[in-house]
Amino acid sequence: MTDSTAESDHGFLDRLARHRTGLAAMSFAESTVVPIPLETVVAPLMVGHPRQALTIATAIWIGCLGGALLFYAAGAWLAEPVVRPALAMLGLEEDFVNMSDKLGSEGLFWTVFLVSFSPAPMQLATLGAGAAHGNVITFISAIALSRGLRYFGLAILAQIVGPRIAEFGIPKRYLIPWLVVVAAVVWGIMQLV
Repeated sequence: MTDSTAESDHGFLDRLARHRTGLAAMSFAESTVVPIPLETVVAPLMVGHPRQALTIATAIWIGCLGGALLFYAAGAWLAEPVVRPALAMLGLEEDFVNMSDKLGSEGLFWTVFLVSFSPAPMQLATLGAGAAHGNVITFISAIALSRGLRYFGLAILAQIVGPRIAEFGIPKRYLIPWLVVVAAVVWGIMQLV
């Protein structure tokens, strides 16, 4: 690899760490249609760029809130004509009905909070909260708190661990992709267990 290629790779990672709109868009996608936890990408990015970790956390938190509100609205306004038939085609209608029932019987805040805090995809909870016509303030509060704890907790951890890992002298162009691979493998193993 030439020096110019190494510099451009390093420049790409630096730009991604500072690109708030792109990070927010990635988070928006993760909270709506992409069922893979965003942490598999942003955790290594935060570790590789610990000074930007809080900025990264803020951007993905805002993107997540926007995506959650969109799916809440879709659940509220489009549950019968669009959401239920689409979920039936994917074989997820029973999960959706169960989630909607939990949101009504077990309490909106704690159900959404627990689903959103866990590594499980939260799309069914956001759609279900809208379909159950749960209180939007309670809903967004649960998402904001749970994802805030996840993202900002990860950012603080990255600020502590990132400089220590940097002491090993591993170039970011190698460190971050390898951390992404490790995080993706761990996530895949957790899905199988």
